[in-house]
Amino acid sequence: MTVRQEVVVNPAGEGFVLGVLGASGGVGASVLAAACAVRAAAARRDVALIDGHPWSGGLDVLAGMDLVPGLRWPQLRDIRGDVDPQRLVGELPASAAGVRCLSWGADTPAEPSGPQPVLSAVRAAVEITVLDLPRPGVPVTGHQRWWSACDELVLVLDASVAGIGAAAATAKHLEESTGQALAGLVVRSPTPLSDQTLAEILDAPVLVRLGEDRSVSVCLERGAAVGSDSGPVAEAADEVLSRVLPMVRAA
Repeated sequence: MTVRQEVVVNPAGEGFVLGVLGASGGVGASVLAAACAVRAAAARRDVALIDGHPWSGGLDVLAGMDLVPGLRWPQLRDIRGDVDPQRLVGELPASAAGVRCLSWGADTPAEPSGPQPVLSAVRAAVEITVLDLPRPGVPVTGHQRWWSACDELVLVLDASVAGIGAAAATAKHLEESTGQALAGLVVRSPTPLSDQTLAEILDAPVLVRLGEDRSVSVCLERGAAVGSDSGPVAEAADEVLSRVLPMVRAA
C-alpha cells in the first residue's frame, strides 16, 4: 500500500485539515480517521489526530496511545489566546510512527470546549491534521465549529436506505450550516447501488467502499493503532488520502 508523498499543503503556511464524519453511529468513522492519520505518518507526513467526540471513550485507544503520557483535551479546556504551536504539539501523546494524538480520554467535562484556539495551533505545527468529527445531535458543543475547521470533509455512511437518508440529511446540514460541500464518500455496507448513483444522490464522489476488517480487532487487542496492519481499513485510508489531499495542490 502506498500513499502519494508529493502533497502540497495550505500555501499560507498552515497545515491541511481533513475531517472524517459519520453519517450515523457505528459506521466506523473514528476507525477511519485514526487509520488516515496512521497511513499519513507512514507516508512520512507530519500528522496529528484530533478527537471531536467528547464521550466516545477516547480516540487515543484506536490510535494505540491510551497509555502514552501527554496532554488530553480536559487539560486544555481553559486555554485562551495565542498558543505556541510547537510547544503544544510537543506535549501531545506521540506514537513511534510519529502520529500525535489529542483525545478526550476518560475525564470529559460536563461542558466540553470547542476546537479553538487549540486546533489553530496544531494545524500551524503539522502538515496534516485529521479530525474525528462530531455528528449533529451528539452531546457536544457546536458541531458546526468543528466542521468549519476542516479544509475537506469525508462522510462515512452505511449504504442502507436509512443510512443513505442520514447521509443526505448530514450533507444538506453541512452545506446549510457551514457553506461546505463533501469532498467524498466512504461507503460501508454492500449495496446494489452503483458509485455513480450514490454520487448523484449525495452530490459527492464515492472515494472507496469499505468492508469488514478483522485487522481492527487484532490491532486493538495488542494495543496497536488501527491501520497499522494491512487490511481493508488501511487500504481505504490510503485511498482517501490519495484522492482528497491532491485537492490542496489543485486549489
